[in-house]
Amino acid sequence: MSYLVLARKYRPRVFADMVGQENVAQTLRGAITDNRVGHAYLFSGPRGTGKTTTARIFAKALNCERGPTPDPCGECERCRAADDASEMDIIEIDAASNTGVDDVRLLRDQVAYAPMRARHKIYIIDEVHMLSRGAFNAFLKTLEEPPAHVKFLFATTDPQKVPETILSRCQVLKLAPIAEKTIRARLDHVFSAEGVHAETGVTEELARRARGGMRDALSLADQLLSLVGSEPKLADIARLGEGGGVEEFERVVERIAAHDPKGLLLALPETSGSEGEYLSGLLEYVRAALVVFVVGENSPLVAEAPERTRSMRTFAEKLGLERLQNWLEELIVARERLRVLPTHSRAILEATLLDLAREESTVPLAELAERLLALEQRLAEKGGGRAAVPHSNAAHAPAAPSRAPAPPTRAPSAPEPPERAHAAPQQPARADSDVLQPVARPTARTPAPAAAPHLASDRPRTLIGGTSDAWARFLEQLGTASTALAEALRLRGKLADLANGRALVQLSNLREAERALIFDARNQKAAANTLSKVVGTPIQVVFEDQSAVRAHKDEYTTKIAELFDGRIEDEG
Repeated sequence: MSYLVLARKYRPRVFADMVGQENVAQTLRGAITDNRVGHAYLFSGPRGTGKTTTARIFAKALNCERGPTPDPCGECERCRAADDASEMDIIEIDAASNTGVDDVRLLRDQVAYAPMRARHKIYIIDEVHMLSRGAFNAFLKTLEEPPAHVKFLFATTDPQKVPETILSRCQVLKLAPIAEKTIRARLDHVFSAEGVHAETGVTEELARRARGGMRDALSLADQLLSLVGSEPKLADIARLGEGGGVEEFERVVERIAAHDPKGLLLALPETSGSEGEYLSGLLEYVRAALVVFVVGENSPLVAEAPERTRSMRTFAEKLGLERLQNWLEELIVARERLRVLPTHSRAILEATLLDLAREESTVPLAELAERLLALEQRLAEKGGGRAAVPHSNAAHAPAAPSRAPAPPTRAPSAPEPPERAHAAPQQPARADSDVLQPVARPTARTPAPAAAPHLASDRPRTLIGGTSDAWARFLEQLGTASTALAEALRLRGKLADLANGRALVQLSNLREAERALIFDARNQKAAANTLSKVVGTPIQVVFEDQSAVRAHKDEYTTKIAELFDGRIEDEG
């Protein structure tokens, strides 16, 4: 007899065997008990969470000779036929292989015939989102009013691709990723039944790597047993080459936090083409540390052992909330970049982690504020005046004195624009002076102008009212069509001007992959179409890459760079 893999051998046969999807199981059991069974159901969820298995159990429960019953007997002819996939009235169709209109027309013609032996003729259509648009349209009428003896059970990992006209004709049941502790308990049961003596922590690590999929967990367990036999050790899991272990993640994040690029590259394992899996695991680790830091070690949002959560909290407290959030955002962007440039996955992974390890890119905002305050005080002392120190009552503080000569008196017919009264400080009268005078700040008594006059400038004008809302709605709608493009624009762009049928989007700090993504002709057209829909009028979108724009190096910028021991890369 050929070997039957664990995922098939231990596949649930009744609702009581389902783990991690109790809500879905209870809904279907209640529908059968109360005689409220619909004609079409759609099961959606990530891979390996039990969508097709749930459909098969439901079909068996409806056709059981002692039913319909929420607890099929498993002994009658209909149940045995359903279990060994020989039931002629349960038709399973792979939509990925039958995507066309002709396939749906053939199915539609067969629906009219009564079942041969069972109570219902049940169609289980897997990956239904793979059907073409024409096939969905040909299916609408049959799906809305099928014969009484027909039931449709759909399964999909991507419900967003299923038309609303189809979803509205189905009862949609969402299967969630299975909790790690649930997967771990199931693996312990399977190992016990198979006579496997695993080292402590093996099932926990397999459950973590499964990412919420029971089938993935059993497949990894099969692979591990084939590799090392019936006594697997925790160290053996690293040989599977799928993602990374918690210990590996801890070593990597410690090197990043210590700003140790050499140690980071040495601690980074050889992922061998599984950089995406490794990055997802690292992302989950950082997210768990962030949750533990904010919510606490006993949070139900983190499925980790107590010793792990304590270690995560210690690490998170040392790192700080701001850096954790920054890490999380950068890792999310890196995962999207992997999808755009899969052939450079290793380089993207290393570049992302090295960028996080750069000391100058991770200075907390509170520390920056303290340094700027110290700079103002030093400049004021050298200039012979008091520093204009920002504090809670800054609105009532007197303006800092300046030794710069007063501007010439303007004629009454040409009052000076309000903006120039608060512009950058002018150069001192003494040619040999090397001290920059502090900026004079307006007092609370200075009246705000009713309307600022327009000044000729090469900079785009200030954002108009409602532009930020339009930008937010634009990113939200664009994200439904292209997640990577929307995320790149959210992180690197801003809507600087929106007027006269033209939108100016300024981009800064672009990486090469992001530049290729944003300046792709098709993506630019998609962005223009989306923004036009948002504002309700045709809009031309102009992208301006400011990464190469360099402004005049003034004395203030130079002193800031010297104080922070930095270098000026982009002065625009």
